[in-house]
Amino acid sequence: MALLTKKMKLNTIALALLGAGFSVQSHANDMINPDGGIVVGYWHNWCDGRGYQGGNAPCMTLKETNPMYNVVDISFMKVYDTSEGRIPTFRLDPTVGLSEAEFIEQIQELNTQGRSVLIALGGADAHIELKRGDEIPFADEVIRLVELYGFDGLDIDLEQAAVTAADNQWVIPEALKIVKDHYRSQGKNFLITMAPEFPYLKAGDKYVPYLERLEGYYDWINPQFYNQGGDGIWVDEENAWITQNSDAMKEKFIYYISDSLINGTRGFHKIPHDKLVFGIPTNNDAAATGFVKEPQDLYNAFDALKQQGQPLRGVMTWSINWDIGTDSAGTPYNSSFINAYGPYIHSQTPPPPVVGKPVFTGLTDTRVPHGSVFDSLAGVTAMDKEDGNLTSSITVEGSVNTQVLGDNVLAYSVTDSDGNETKQARNIEVYSALPELTGVANTTIKIGSDFNPRTNVKATDAEDGDLTSQISIEGTVNTSLAGKYTLTYSVTDSADQTTTAQRTITVNDGSQVCVNPWKADQVYLTDETVSHNGKTWQAGWWTQGDEPGTTGEWGVWKQIGDNDCGGVTPEPGIELTAKITDLSNEYSIVNSTANVTFSITTNDTASVTVDIIDRMGNSIASESTSITGIQAVSLTLNNVESGYYSMRLLASNADDSVEERYSFNLVSEDTPTPPPTDIPAYEVGKTYADGEQVLGSDGNIYQCKPWPYTPWCSSASYAPAESQYWADAWDKV
Repeated sequence: MALLTKKMKLNTIALALLGAGFSVQSHANDMINPDGGIVVGYWHNWCDGRGYQGGNAPCMTLKETNPMYNVVDISFMKVYDTSEGRIPTFRLDPTVGLSEAEFIEQIQELNTQGRSVLIALGGADAHIELKRGDEIPFADEVIRLVELYGFDGLDIDLEQAAVTAADNQWVIPEALKIVKDHYRSQGKNFLITMAPEFPYLKAGDKYVPYLERLEGYYDWINPQFYNQGGDGIWVDEENAWITQNSDAMKEKFIYYISDSLINGTRGFHKIPHDKLVFGIPTNNDAAATGFVKEPQDLYNAFDALKQQGQPLRGVMTWSINWDIGTDSAGTPYNSSFINAYGPYIHSQTPPPPVVGKPVFTGLTDTRVPHGSVFDSLAGVTAMDKEDGNLTSSITVEGSVNTQVLGDNVLAYSVTDSDGNETKQARNIEVYSALPELTGVANTTIKIGSDFNPRTNVKATDAEDGDLTSQISIEGTVNTSLAGKYTLTYSVTDSADQTTTAQRTITVNDGSQVCVNPWKADQVYLTDETVSHNGKTWQAGWWTQGDEPGTTGEWGVWKQIGDNDCGGVTPEPGIELTAKITDLSNEYSIVNSTANVTFSITTNDTASVTVDIIDRMGNSIASESTSITGIQAVSLTLNNVESGYYSMRLLASNADDSVEERYSFNLVSEDTPTPPPTDIPAYEVGKTYADGEQVLGSDGNIYQCKPWPYTPWCSSASYAPAESQYWADAWDKV
């Protein structure tokens, strides 16, 4: 019934458009999937972007993109107006000089050239906060856009707060699974890619839930190795901290960060080498830091990875528009990025087949879920220059038993009318997600109290669903005798995969009934409980690093009781933890000066350094000290402007090191001197016309943008000088 409901909802899109009097025409194609090396470039759905060094990125048509960009990501699918709901969509900006029909036609033209066109979700200013239950509506909208424009896939490009906002980490992966399965049933591969900022790829960090939930569904990951200032990686072999923004260390950074990701080492989550695309800025105007000054540095690092048998898939850049842009002096960049990297990446692809032989497409290695139905010919084609389409003549040797986990090798062959035969092997991996146990956190109970070891304990499996009734428990708890008891929980799924978890139950005289204290570096699953600051908390979903008591009414942690545990006393032998608390979301600027106050907490004596970094990646203030426990800190920032700032915490002792990231905004409290003008002050709710000017609360003059942004000018969500999103609706004159 659930599957039928999904299909019915997807079909209602076209019916609704027809009922409203619109002509519905599907432009979805066979979904072009590039073979071999890829060069990904983002295309701006706006005009004249201003660069970090004062340059300009002009608007351009799709057909103007250099043909060596074989993947084009359209920027962006997002929520344009929060009053319209929370499901993101895409609207073509008419200022780029393309009609809807021309835009669709040019996507089709790129497809005929073998180039993929994806829609990118998010961007730096994305207002995306999806909640559970939005999976189907969001999947519906993605499919509607694919059918309308002919997109070949979607790139997750969430940044800053949007990465963890609301239920994005759950809803977006689940919705994209629906979309991918929808097109798989048609023999098509809907591409799923991501562009995470690389610090979020550390084990257990913010982007890991997207990678884990889309395992077997995503096609490649193109991390952003830019805008992170002095962030980097510790390399034991070099006995050095290799930074992202050092020209001298660039080759080493590219090699070691890639090696860490493709092998899941040095604290990073694993991304297979053939699914890793290295993201760098097009030039110094495109990003605050990360530009590769000497392309040979990238060539050398890529060659070293290739020599160790782990070549990367390609490169990504922000952006195609910047590649044809100009610097602050008006000097054109002349496609310097694609000219430097396009020939190198595309020369890494296997040599073309012998002239006259048939050519296969769609024979990429893939993973399929345990117990699913697999069609070995779905999405596979064979073409011959003289004979045309030979797909019906393909023969396949081997089979895939989806009831057994593991690799299956298929051998494909096809012969043309001249007797030329092409053979190609393909690996199909049958996989199954491990079942998950929740509610098995250690706990303390009072002597003589009732205890049921199954209470709140659940088991779920991605393929089998609820397996709670199949949980087995070894061990017993004698609630009449004080002591510590160990219970071992286990559950096995239909793929014969078993997950086990040990749980310690402490029975005492009631003088202290506690659950384990919260730890910033520990991963907590749904329903697990912790003690922190005299209260007991329960996790609503997967979380790490979110401090109980700071996540708000709708956050991940819910208070379920009081205790006397505190949750701050470190256990002997545990790893160093360090965090910043009492950091406000906003601090005031008075006379160009701001005072930022907060506290640093460690569970052991540690050397601690705090840096405050502006949007250009520059450190503007720093504090270093030795801390044990809690210490209040006050930093004075001079000559600062309103806007977004980040904070980096580095703590270390003889055994461990910790790095944490935070952010806050500075808001000017200075009373501006309004210029002599007859322009009226901005009024929330008033209807403004294209080009109409108002006086903002900061004393500056703002002009309402042309359609389709004009209706937003009346909304408080875009109030000039007040809302962080004002630039979406207004231009400062």
